[in-house]
Amino acid sequence: MATRSHKPRRLKCASQVAQQRQAANLRERRRMQSINEAFEGLRSHIPTLPYEKRLSKVDTLKLAISYITFLSEMQNIKRISESLTATN
Repeated sequence: MATRSHKPRRLKCASQVAQQRQAANLRERRRMQSINEAFEGLRSHIPTLPYEKRLSKVDTLKLAISYITFLSEMQNIKRISESLTATN
């Protein structure tokens, strides 16, 4: 059985590790900011009562699913109604 020979890992100096960590943290912060902005955009399109507190991310997704389902059902009802009206 052949064994693989690995090159020994080059040790990184502390400043290089810190710099990479800082860059990774910045990328993660930007990613989370982008996600949060997308949730705010979604919240702005979901009807809620004005006095309700800001929805959590999970509640936003659940309410968006319900709202989309409701709109889809309304569209189906409208289509059926128009179809029945056209045949009479």
